[in-house]
Amino acid sequence: MVAAIEGIITHKEPTFIIIKTSSGVSYGVHVSLFCTIKLEKGQKIELFTSPIIKEDTHKLYGFLDKNEQKMFELLLKVNGVGASTALAICSTLDTNSFYQALSLGDESAFIKVPGIGAKSAKRIIVELADKQFKFQNLDDHKSQALAALVSLGFNQAKAISVLAKCDAKETSELIKQALKQLS
Repeated sequence: MVAAIEGIITHKEPTFIIIKTSSGVSYGVHVSLFCTIKLEKGQKIELFTSPIIKEDTHKLYGFLDKNEQKMFELLLKVNGVGASTALAICSTLDTNSFYQALSLGDESAFIKVPGIGAKSAKRIIVELADKQFKFQNLDDHKSQALAALVSLGFNQAKAISVLAKCDAKETSELIKQALKQLS
């Protein structure tokens, strides 16, 4: 399996780039709009990759952020969500918005994605609702604070929204700030 790819961008489209590796081989890689914005033609980069291999096609999906890759791979586990739809979600919702929408059961966030209707939005939320989510693209301190608040009996969705507003850099301070707001 190709876990990552490093090279120079030789071609760039809104959700597709071509990377030429040092060995001279060029790879076509599908990327999200958030990723494309950060890339420039001629730039040397390394992308985390998720290959999708089917009978009739081999596609490579690339991510600058490991959390976005986890989000993409999580979406692929939902019945009826393929790679194109998962990439559309990654292009519309950043990882914070995605996990917050899941935690809050916010269908409207998913309906904003082109190609996602009310039924698909419900399916995504229902099928991923049983997963234990952390605020995956936040630092360990906020993840630890979230775990502590949930273990104290606070609602996970409320804890996530409160922690998003907290600005402390240490776990103990985050918990104190969150507790003040949750009281």
